[in-house]
Amino acid sequence: MNLYLTRSLSGLLKYPALFLLFLLLSGCGGGKTIKYYRAADIGRITRLAVMPIENLTSEKEAGERIRRTVIAELLSRGVDVIEPGEVTRVLKELKVSSVGSLSIKDIEKIGRELGVDAVITGSVIAYGTSRGINVSYPEVTVYLSLIDTRTGNILWSVWNTEGGPGFWVRHFGTEGKSLSETARDVVKKAFDTLF
Repeated sequence: MNLYLTRSLSGLLKYPALFLLFLLLSGCGGGKTIKYYRAADIGRITRLAVMPIENLTSEKEAGERIRRTVIAELLSRGVDVIEPGEVTRVLKELKVSSVGSLSIKDIEKIGRELGVDAVITGSVIAYGTSRGINVSYPEVTVYLSLIDTRTGNILWSVWNTEGGPGFWVRHFGTEGKSLSETARDVVKKAFDTLF
């Protein structure tokens, strides 16, 4: 532990109520992230296609909203992303009915047709506003993976959750982030594990 942190904690111990508040605040909040990353293969990826995102929620447009958020986040990081209409056209031409059932041969064909090094697939597991007794709060969970179009290997995958009732929302009923802000955060933090 560094000297500054040691002094800070020892100062908090003099005031038990302040120390308790510190523990409560440090244990509350946001997201959970689980990731897998194959570092050696990522460097050669320069051009991506974002496949339609599978929607496992009751929110009708959640998959498409997360897909647009993923594309915007990749573009903001300087990644070359194929236009979604082109991806849809190629999927129709190849008669792909479900992105979740893509074979390695399908992924290779998509890579050749679109001229991409990898595709991003994924699903939205939770997307909505939950209601507590006196408060409401957004919750978004996504699973994303980056698949090499030459080999069909998964190069990166992440499961990320953001939202939920934080300390201030639970105890004081303050308004937290909006659903769209939470969705942007969940995608940004997911890609922070890759870039």
